[in-house]
Amino acid sequence: MKFKTLTGPYLRENQKASVIMNHLMLALIPIIIFTTYKNGYLPYREGYYDFIMIFYPLFFIAIAAITCVITETLFFWLRKENVWETLKKSHAIFPGLFVALVLPINTPIYILIIGCLVATIVGKLIFGGFGYNIFNPALLGVLFVMSIYGATIMDSGGYLNPYEADTISQATPLSTEVEGIGGYSSLVEPYGQLSDFFIGTIPGTVGETSALLIILAFFYLAINRMIKWRITTTYVATVFIMTYLIGSLNDFGAWYPLFHIFSGGLLFGAVFMATDPVTSPTTPVGQLLFGLFLGILTVILRFLSPYPEGVLTAILTMNLLVFILDKIGRRARFNFAHSAFGFIIAWILIVSVSLLVASGFDRDSKDDDFVINEIKEEDNQVIYNVSQRGFSGWIEAEVILENGAIVDFIIIAQTESYWQRIENADYITQLLEADDFTEVDAVSSATITCDSLQAILQNVQEDYHE
Repeated sequence: MKFKTLTGPYLRENQKASVIMNHLMLALIPIIIFTTYKNGYLPYREGYYDFIMIFYPLFFIAIAAITCVITETLFFWLRKENVWETLKKSHAIFPGLFVALVLPINTPIYILIIGCLVATIVGKLIFGGFGYNIFNPALLGVLFVMSIYGATIMDSGGYLNPYEADTISQATPLSTEVEGIGGYSSLVEPYGQLSDFFIGTIPGTVGETSALLIILAFFYLAINRMIKWRITTTYVATVFIMTYLIGSLNDFGAWYPLFHIFSGGLLFGAVFMATDPVTSPTTPVGQLLFGLFLGILTVILRFLSPYPEGVLTAILTMNLLVFILDKIGRRARFNFAHSAFGFIIAWILIVSVSLLVASGFDRDSKDDDFVINEIKEEDNQVIYNVSQRGFSGWIEAEVILENGAIVDFIIIAQTESYWQRIENADYITQLLEADDFTEVDAVSSATITCDSLQAILQNVQEDYHE
């Protein structure tokens, strides 16, 4: 007997898809209300907004949703289809909702609209519409605008609402962990306690900050069987295990993996993006492997790349491999041994990557991202020409010491995305004038660059006094 296999997705029946989307909308409503409170009411209460601006987060989300609906309406009209009937089956509102919820609150409206157009046209319609797309449409739109307009978004205020911008020096919690490892005082305390991370009163994108509401949404969707819960639980558990190993080898407690779970877009991505019914595996084994490799990729990107998040890129990358994972999953239905190799590889990577990351950030070792190009002496001055890895590339600088003290700091070359913010804040002068340059607050949205500049001075001082 020969079994015939078909490739997913299997969301052709509109009634089932509509039920899923209705539950999804109900799960999102508390998150939308909370972001209105956090990014609208709180700044108003503290005197940073006029009353009307309380509703700006709702306006932001509505513009995104309307853009996607109008785009699909025009598309179906040009194709001479029954617009109303096709729109009911297309669920056009959701790519817009998710684009808005995954972008920073200060994203200019025209950039938000561009992201929605890319999500709808490139991420969805070009593949044939709902049920046929390969990539998560919203994440594709967000990746496009953050790649092209990231600097513009950060110059507009980035992730911080006006109240946060006046009270918090770092852009987001993950952005402070430049070297992959950081203590409680540098990662958590600038934003309060872990309870603040759990509730969601920390900087972040429009809809990703409240771990509490996202977890409640997960249970609601899982209990009603509207979500592929294996993906979410495996994804989050993998990140927890890996960051627990990394933290334990650096003498951190249980707070460290919790920090990584509650920070950034991990929970939101694990619940709402990775489980997208169209772009995720349909088989149980495929879903488990999907979650495992999502977790591994996220940790690799968070710790071994200059980009602190990793969730968006991890999900889009794994979208490409769904057909392979489902093929493995179909074979495993009749013989689990067919999937054993995938699980073995995943666990080898979990352990080896965790050990690599943990050992690679030895606090007592020299900075591998620092290079001394030349040292010369002129009169009573010592002049260092050095390079330090920054956010976008290498920063070349000249540091001048006189009688052992730093008297000048000159940037020769850099390719940093947010350098204009450094110049606007006169950050170099702040470093030179401070009694202790390590105590100078980072410039909002340019934390990684600021830490690299401090690292240059620290490394030069250490080399000079050796």
